[in-house]
Amino acid sequence: MAKIQFFILQAILIFCGTFLQAKAQELQANVLVNFDMLPVELRIDVQSMRDDVMRYLNSQRYTGKDWVGPKIPIDVSITLTGRTGNRYAAILTVMSRRLIDGPERGKSLLMRSLDKNWQFTYAPNASLTFQTLRFDEFSTLIDFYMVLAIGMDMDTYGELDGSPMFSLAKDLVRLGAAAGASGYQNVAEPGDPSRIAIATELTDLRYEEFRKLVFSYHVDGMDSLSVDRASGLRQVESVIAQMAEFKRKKVAGRSIILQAFFDSKYQELADLFRGSDRDDVFRNLMFLDPSNTTVYEQAKDGK
Repeated sequence: MAKIQFFILQAILIFCGTFLQAKAQELQANVLVNFDMLPVELRIDVQSMRDDVMRYLNSQRYTGKDWVGPKIPIDVSITLTGRTGNRYAAILTVMSRRLIDGPERGKSLLMRSLDKNWQFTYAPNASLTFQTLRFDEFSTLIDFYMVLAIGMDMDTYGELDGSPMFSLAKDLVRLGAAAGASGYQNVAEPGDPSRIAIATELTDLRYEEFRKLVFSYHVDGMDSLSVDRASGLRQVESVIAQMAEFKRKKVAGRSIILQAFFDSKYQELADLFRGSDRDDVFRNLMFLDPSNTTVYEQAKDGK
């Protein structure tokens, strides 16, 4: 009888775990709020901000669907730089990572964003909600980057799977533009790394080829390293060569998402090919990401 009860309990636990996994939301967020730049007497009203934001992000379901698979590790840093009346100025930093297949379950930096143009009002113990039809000075910008991070993660598991999230991100920018909020525009300026610029490129049909290469980088390259490292490196090298060809033939001027990719991946790529005699891959990397030429040169020399 005891054995039967044990197996019944075990089955219930397995079912509950499976159910909770199916109903899980998308993010595993860690939040840091730095208010060192504020006078001590102005810090009281933001004491709860970290907990408010972390509770919100770790309970919100942005896709509106049951999230399958592991949650996305994401770090959110809010640096409060000033306060006038009940209005704050802040810098928002967001870094998301993509889990890599294999026994070590490594993480690959996928998105690194720094946004210095953020002003908002804030009330202690705020109850945050995801609004797709109403602009909120505080939460809409956070939501914008969370939606981008989820879309980018989805793009690395299925070709162009992040498209609905990128369209949603663009809609959020337009909400801010309609409200006349600082940092939000309806039209992207060439070469300007604005919110609307990255959302526009991610929804531009001309960049679908690049997005498919990002998928291949992760699935064919990074995910296969633990199974066959030599084959995985060849796949990464092939993707980099195709990205260089894409830039030569199809990118006029500066691409925001291309630069964003290498801002996240340059150290990973340098580590992957450090000391390699594959001159072509380093040549392509320096062409694609000239701002990190020194890093690639040192990696080529085995440093």
